[in-house]
Amino acid sequence: MSSVLDLTFIGLAGLFTVWNVFFLARYARYRRLMPTAELTWRASRPWFYNMCIGIGFFMVSMTSLSLFVLDRPVLSIVAQGLMAIYYTIAFPLSFQIQRGFYKSGIWFDRSFVPYTKVRRLAWREQPDVVLVVTKEADLTGQDYARLQVPRERYGEARGILASHIDDRSLSVEAGILGLAEETAGGAEETPRLADSDAAQDRV
Repeated sequence: MSSVLDLTFIGLAGLFTVWNVFFLARYARYRRLMPTAELTWRASRPWFYNMCIGIGFFMVSMTSLSLFVLDRPVLSIVAQGLMAIYYTIAFPLSFQIQRGFYKSGIWFDRSFVPYTKVRRLAWREQPDVVLVVTKEADLTGQDYARLQVPRERYGEARGILASHIDDRSLSVEAGILGLAEETAGGAEETPRLADSDAAQDRV
């Protein structure tokens, strides 16, 4: 029984170590990119956000009890401590990251994608305004990313993409969704949502 518990604690410690390193490294990258922000907004919190924070404070209490009051194994204390760090620090910090457009790329709902890795892009209305891109596959094999854009920021977002196409920091198919034409014409018309079916064909 003791060996099973030890393996469980080792597994939890390993899992939350990976998650903590991943989320903290991603936040550190955001801090480096923050001065180059062009158009950003705060990500919406999921319905279970407060529940996760509650779990975090519970794990902080359990870690303190295990360390100073209860005679618990070291592996148990380490696993509880790593879980407390994840739920009270790493997880909340992930929602401090501003989604949107930066000088060198776009911070999508789940990750940052440099403009150099974007291959195609399209706008969809679902009914929310969503930017969808195909990109170079990452380590997980995922070759697409999505960004939910506030409707009031849609015009600014199109203008930023057009400017990056113009300066060639973003290279996509010519004329995709009218961005190239707007840039070539030297004037930006009042933006409107692209037809959903046409946009899906582009991705």
